Amino acid sequence: IITLCERIDIAVFIDVYAKYLRNQGLDIPSMRIINIQSLDNLLGYLKRIEQAEGFENIKKIILIADAGARRLVTEHTIFKAKTNSFLENFNFEVFLFPKKSAAGNWTPGFMEDLLLPALKQDTSECSYFYNLHNITREYIFSVHNSRGKENHFVNYNRNFLYSYFSGTEKFVGLRLGESAARGAFDLEHEGFKDLKEFLTGLEK
Repeated sequence: IITLCERIDIAVFIDVYAKYLRNQGLDIPSMRIINIQSLDNLLGYLKRIEQAEGFENIKKIILIADAGARRLVTEHTIFKAKTNSFLENFNFEVFLFPKKSAAGNWTPGFMEDLLLPALKQDTSECSYFYNLHNITREYIFSVHNSRGKENHFVNYNRNFLYSYFSGTEKFVGLRLGESAARGAFDLEHEGFKDLKEFLTGLEK
């Protein structure tokens, strides 16, 4: 299975989370994870994969990306790449962060929208959790507003998490997936339900 990830934070986290699920005894197939850096690069990566040696042995390709603030635009970008490549007649599945709505549609947002609620309190080893959390919230809120409406943070919670971790000893300087590997997030949090179901269903 080839797993295409929109950006490096997603690629690292998916690798960590898949290993975590396997350690819990769940059947997660082996995956080759590739960071495509942007959905704009999706079609180019698909063409490279099609031309690569051993292409005939690939049984499935999955894409894991952010729905982003404009979900329909993201879905249209993926649809265009699919219809202009071999994926039209290939086993292809998509997961868009953060999750699906009750109606079964992808909801706007980002991976970090799942990670923030799952942040463990013991990540704040240098100070009381709520002190660091509140200081970070006030700082990010201030910076977000001072940037002006046209330059507001696109992925607010990503900026929050990296700022929060900069106030810790154990997680400062790490990518979010690396922080997850070191126990920063509760990977049993209910927010990961859709992702867990997606990964455990890949063999079907």
